Amino acid sequence: MALARRVTRAEALGEQVVAALRSDILTGDLPPGHLLVEAALAESFGVSRGPVRDALRTLAGEGLIAASGRSYRVVGLDQQDLRDLFALRELLEVAAAQQCAAENPEGLRQEAEAALEDMRTAAEAGNTDAFATADAAFHSAFFTSCGNRRLLAVWEQQVPTFTELFRLTTALDEPLSRSVDWHRQMLDTVYGGDPEAIAAEVRKLVVGGEEQIVTAQHDLLEQRRA
Repeated sequence: MALARRVTRAEALGEQVVAALRSDILTGDLPPGHLLVEAALAESFGVSRGPVRDALRTLAGEGLIAASGRSYRVVGLDQQDLRDLFALRELLEVAAAQQCAAENPEGLRQEAEAALEDMRTAAEAGNTDAFATADAAFHSAFFTSCGNRRLLAVWEQQVPTFTELFRLTTALDEPLSRSVDWHRQMLDTVYGGDPEAIAAEVRKLVVGGEEQIVTAQHDLLEQRRA
């Protein structure tokens, strides 16, 4: 288990706790069925129960844990969960990208180009963690720029999980610059404004990421069981 850690005051305590637990769940350090007890977690992280309680509620909202009496049990993401999650992402991102192209291409350009440059910088430095963060920011740009607050609300609930999944697989992208090129191609297609071409390009990128993440998670969990 990877729970023996302390959090700092550099950022909100609840955010640190939820990020640590989310990572441990998605990497299999906290396997499905594992019991999460508020008091024990608070002691492990060196915080009061409040931040832990907030973190557990957040993770329950993301579907990664479920209430079990007064505690929670890890649900995690199995292979079908991952595929369902990516099917949802495909639907959302196609719609967001098409709306951006039709209604707010300049707003998208400002956010997405900045994120893409951050991806390029991280790729050149070999910083996989920064790359994953910038990757998530790139995709978030479509939702923040599309003008559909319902789409944005659904995406914001899922993006922490996707960001952590990106971290699982970014180290497998060799070279990272290739991923930058794929994102560049997707963005240029959106600028072109053809709805069918946009849908095809978004699906290509999402499906490629899905296969990589499903494989990476399977391999990682097999290593944990060995």
